[in-house]
Amino acid sequence: MDTTLIAMNDEANRLGSERLLTQMREEGLIYRLWVTGTPKGSRLHMQVNGLNEELEDRLVRVLRGRGMQLDIQPLAP
Repeated sequence: MDTTLIAMNDEANRLGSERLLTQMREEGLIYRLWVTGTPKGSRLHMQVNGLNEELEDRLVRVLRGRGMQLDIQPLAP
C-alpha cells in the first residue's frame, strides 16, 4: 500500500471513529484522536480527559472491531 492509500485509510478510520464517539461526546467526553498507519495496519491514538478504568473499558467496547490497534492514554493537563 502506498503512502497516499495509507493516509486515505487513516482519515477514513478517524472519521468512522469520531462518528462512533458521538454519544460519548454529547455526554461530555473531551479527547484528542488521531490515526497512524503503515502498510501492515493502523493504530488509533486517543488522549482522554478524566480517563479511568471504567471509561477506558467503555471506549474499548465502542471502538473495538474496527481493525485497528487502540492506544488510549490520559489527556495531559
